[in-house]
Amino acid sequence: MEHYSIKCYVVEPSQELKTTIKKLIKNYNFMIDKGWENGYHLHLRGTIRRSDLSWMLKELKAGVNCSLTSFDEAEFSRNYQSTATILRNANPFNPILKNDVIVKEEDLIFNEKLEDDLFKESNKIFDHYFSEYYFEENALHPIIAEIMKFHHKMKEYEQLETYVVEHQAYNCHLSHYVAFINRLNAQDKELVENDFKRRFESDSKEGLLNFDLSPTALTENLLGFFYKLRPLIERKDLNFYMPFDRSHIDEKIEYASKRHQVTFAKENMHIYLYNEVLIANRWVTNALYKKLLLLGLTNMDRFYMNYVIARLNFSEKELSDYPVQSLNKTSVS
Repeated sequence: MEHYSIKCYVVEPSQELKTTIKKLIKNYNFMIDKGWENGYHLHLRGTIRRSDLSWMLKELKAGVNCSLTSFDEAEFSRNYQSTATILRNANPFNPILKNDVIVKEEDLIFNEKLEDDLFKESNKIFDHYFSEYYFEENALHPIIAEIMKFHHKMKEYEQLETYVVEHQAYNCHLSHYVAFINRLNAQDKELVENDFKRRFESDSKEGLLNFDLSPTALTENLLGFFYKLRPLIERKDLNFYMPFDRSHIDEKIEYASKRHQVTFAKENMHIYLYNEVLIANRWVTNALYKKLLLLGLTNMDRFYMNYVIARLNFSEKELSDYPVQSLNKTSVS
């Protein structure tokens, strides 16, 4: 059995390609996400016998050939230039690929096998639950409800002695929203904040934010993943930095929000480094984010989800960035 990374460069997949991808998820335990680097693509990762690779690639290529694959390259580069700058991607536009299937053997995604295993497991939990809805238009609110069910369960495991992190079970969404608005210029920031506030108030009046937090199969599977993390964290085999390391934060901290700069200062990381709730949420939410585009949602939907969950659990003031002199209960992580 070999580990493969397979990228199908399409704008919109054909029905044939969708069928093959869903078969690989269901029958061969592949995981999937959707990306834009070097051209719009669907990225499959999984393990398969080398002898089975030929038929799989034949089906994928046939599906790609009848998919929508053409797009304006100049417009594509303009649209994603700011994203590439923020992410500091080296060459996301060289080359730009279309109507192609690229396969590579992949021994490790990260530095450690443990990190790979957790990354794959967290992604596959969402794939197996949501894959029948992939490549369709889906409403955002049921997705918010699903992740809220998990966070609600995580409240039982909050480490109350870590007093500087309030509402640990939901803190990741506050953190991600603050990080997002920090990247915007003043004009865009005002537009987004006003739009999200109006949308939140409208959704609230319509009862769309009255979430039923009864657990589902997804909740139970995510809790099972959390229970697997707990002994790893207790033994200090897993920490908040992973699947990266301190250098990953050091590269970004100069451009981070004022609050994140204090939160992630080296002298403060002992507060978060082995917090099991924060670590579990980091793995789970990052896996969920990879599925939103597959569910027909947008990056702005993702940030509105962060906003909604933060607004439901924190004061409105906490959704903005501001200088922090010392750590207190309004810190973000």
